[in-house]
Amino acid sequence: MNLQMLIIVTLISTQLVSCGLKKQPIAEKNRPAIYDAWDARYTYQIENRRMIPVHEGRMIGRSWGRDEDGKIDHVAYLGPDGDNVEDLLSLHHNNSDRLREKKWKKAKEQRIDFIRSQLELIEEEENAPLIEIEIEEEDEDFVPPVFIPQGIDLFAPEESTGKPSSDEDAMPLPFAPL
Repeated sequence: MNLQMLIIVTLISTQLVSCGLKKQPIAEKNRPAIYDAWDARYTYQIENRRMIPVHEGRMIGRSWGRDEDGKIDHVAYLGPDGDNVEDLLSLHHNNSDRLREKKWKKAKEQRIDFIRSQLELIEEEENAPLIEIEIEEEDEDFVPPVFIPQGIDLFAPEESTGKPSSDEDAMPLPFAPL
């Protein structure tokens, strides 16, 4: 009985010990991979000019890189296994191409509508009945009237009235005639 008891105790103790030692690493817990991507810190790779997110020694999250001119030439989402899950650069290019194509079509339609309206205006002007207006020609050329200033006496007061003025009645002119 001691032997059976010893076997039972060892089996139970090994099960309890094995359950207590079994710990999962943080990456293998029931935690979504996006949390690891959010917690990642970026490292810069000089030879590739890329920013790589690293969490607990593995690459996870959005990485990007630039060329010599500073333009983005690499954008990707690295999954929990470190493989390239999505090529975000091609998605960006496809989206940009679609938006550019829509804008181009809209601008093209606006240009076509503008040209059509201009052609319609020209056609209406060509089809409009002609109205003849007779212009009477005058033999005399227009000459504007001579400008004569009024309200300024150019002559002395005695010349305009005909009688000599006395010094008392005469007001001195601000500008005496020469």
